[in-house]
Amino acid sequence: MRLILMACVVLVTATSQRVQAGVLYSNGFETNIAGWDAFGVSFHPTRVASGTNSITSASGSFHAQSGGGTVSAGGSAGNWGGYNFGAGNAVATSFQEYTTSLDIFLNVAGGFANDTRFDFSSAINNSAGTFLRDFVFNAGFYNDSTGPGANTSRFVISAGNNATRGSSFPKNTGAIAISTTGWYTFEHRFFDNSGVLNVDMKIIDSSNALVNSWTLGTDPIAGVGGNRYGWFVRNELGTLAFDNTQLSTLDAGVVPEPTSLAIFGLGILGMAGVRLRRWKGEQSKA
Repeated sequence: MRLILMACVVLVTATSQRVQAGVLYSNGFETNIAGWDAFGVSFHPTRVASGTNSITSASGSFHAQSGGGTVSAGGSAGNWGGYNFGAGNAVATSFQEYTTSLDIFLNVAGGFANDTRFDFSSAINNSAGTFLRDFVFNAGFYNDSTGPGANTSRFVISAGNNATRGSSFPKNTGAIAISTTGWYTFEHRFFDNSGVLNVDMKIIDSSNALVNSWTLGTDPIAGVGGNRYGWFVRNELGTLAFDNTQLSTLDAGVVPEPTSLAIFGLGILGMAGVRLRRWKGEQSKA
């Protein structure tokens, strides 16, 4: 019986294993703005205490703000701790799956004018280590009668490869509406889909529920490199709070391969079955 229990444990463990992520960069702005100070003062966010502008930090006691209270064409930018997974700009880099994410505070009651926008891009480099493409969340505040969530105050968000008013529009096909004020995680997952770069762009709410996802990308993976910037390409909201910025890559060597564990577990279970039948046979003879 003890051997059966051991096998069950192995099987449960095998089916629950996931390849773990290795965090290369993380900043929740508790002590500094490192990683968001790479492009000059005009792109620096402001580190503020929780409660500033009546916004409680997504976690900890501090968060960051893009914009200093006035509407600007451009917003804060960071390099996720360094281009090409920290190797630097223009460094030839082989692609590996990675994810960038940050929390953004969407204030539906912020009193913004209709069609007040922001764009957030997580960009990727080519295999030579220089810019390849932007992957952009295009967002805008609306209280009008068209598009998702019509006739309510809400943020309308879509995903694309372009930013700014002349090149993008939040109400594009596939757009969704968010009408509840709060923190939302904006995530980009860059991965190899049968030799082609795909990017899953997700919005996740504070209860960890998926709000929506989009998948973009058509570049051959052979020409793709590592990470580039995270950038609020446009910020018309005056101040836009964000927190918990992170870049992680897959660390395939951390977790044993699940199929091998499962086979091993089945082998133990088979051995346990043989032992159990023998034990029952011996008991019947007693």
